Amino acid sequence: MKRSELRNIIEEEILRIIEGGQSAGKLEIAKINYNTAEKFMEQVGLLDQIDNFADKFSYAQKLANLGKTKRKDMPVIDDPDVKRFQSRLKHGTLDINEPFSPDTDPSDPWPKGLNGFDAKDFVQRGLKDGSKKDDVIGITIKKMPVGQLKPIQKQMYFDKSMYETAKSGVKNTLNWLGNKTFFITSADNFIIDGHHRWLSGIVLDPNLKVNTLSIDMPIKELLPMATAYGDAIGNKRNA
Repeated sequence: MKRSELRNIIEEEILRIIEGGQSAGKLEIAKINYNTAEKFMEQVGLLDQIDNFADKFSYAQKLANLGKTKRKDMPVIDDPDVKRFQSRLKHGTLDINEPFSPDTDPSDPWPKGLNGFDAKDFVQRGLKDGSKKDDVIGITIKKMPVGQLKPIQKQMYFDKSMYETAKSGVKNTLNWLGNKTFFITSADNFIIDGHHRWLSGIVLDPNLKVNTLSIDMPIKELLPMATAYGDAIGNKRNA
């Protein structure tokens, strides 16, 4: 296959992914074997560009198997929403801690699927609970090796991550991962947003230092809160 033909295939696949609204890939990394991954990397022209690919693939697969949360249960906080999410945490507008707003059910503070008035009210309840400081959540921006981040998403697709790398090139992808994007993480370094970017980083260079937006909440609290938040701002969850 000519390089130009390969490029056309890659671009068509990227378009399919974009038009599908972050649709799934076909090669779930937790389930494929090394031979399948190697063949795929050779087809997209990346195999010769990555040193010790076998070891990196094995490491990525080992870490990927830590994920337990299904894609449909993961929060969706798109790039345009990150700054607003950060601001709301910083200013305590989300009703995270006691005392709760009269509109918050203490037995279910993170209701899923909110819309309309309830959704608008949800992102302001922290200002209606009689306390100005109880819901202020610390956020730390820091650099850390991508290999130290821990996935929670069960389904990650090798082909989806590597198509993006093949399209942009290894050098540009490394630069983007290290300097142009943020991973949203919990205080205990679990990933809330950025699993497929994480997979690209692990395969290319697990020691690559990336930017993280670390929210001062453990994953067991942050995951349900962020999922409810993503629903409330109208972001459709991945299938």
